[in-house]
Amino acid sequence: MAARDERVHPLQRALAAGAVVATVPVLLWTVTSYLLPLFVLTALSVAIPLFLPRRPPAFARAAAILALGLLALGLPGFLFGMFLFWPSALLLLLAAFADPRARPVSTRVMGAAGGLALAWFLAAFGSFYWHFTVAPALAEPHTYRAVSDPDTFYADLGKHDERLKRLGATSVTGTASEDLLYLAVRFPDDLPEERRAALKRELEKLPGISRVDLCPIRDCG
Repeated sequence: MAARDERVHPLQRALAAGAVVATVPVLLWTVTSYLLPLFVLTALSVAIPLFLPRRPPAFARAAAILALGLLALGLPGFLFGMFLFWPSALLLLLAAFADPRARPVSTRVMGAAGGLALAWFLAAFGSFYWHFTVAPALAEPHTYRAVSDPDTFYADLGKHDERLKRLGATSVTGTASEDLLYLAVRFPDDLPEERRAALKRELEKLPGISRVDLCPIRDCG
């Protein structure tokens, strides 16, 4: 018995390492958040069981306590994104009990469940991150954003709308950001370059317009 308890089983360590891996996407997603220090501390705590490779009972206790703590923390912190640590909590909980020397049958199920959970979470995050971060950054903008003087912001907006749509615009709307007022003029992705240039020149001629730029997809859609 003493020999059996000498080291934590490799499967348990693998599940605990998977829990740490599952925190990486969470940190990437929150890297610009003011709550990043809290997320970093939480992610570091997930790694604690890995520092107990020769103390199986302490490893199991630490993994179980951390798993329950992460599950509980995710409820009051749901709106802040703390629920994103739940996959790590699941993997830690499995790591606490997935010892094939004590549970030869159920451990196989726990190991498979842990692997599938980690693969699903990484795939889901990858898809989400691509769709909302990478793809918009790579996509070509299709909106001009024109800085407008407050006094002329809504003046003759209907007339501008009609004129700009003749040049290829699909919509003309007023928006505000960082104390600045804008006219957001969207155009089709396949609008020829010469017509885009003509649309921009027409925007620059409008009264009260001081600057016209292409608006990134992440800001204007």
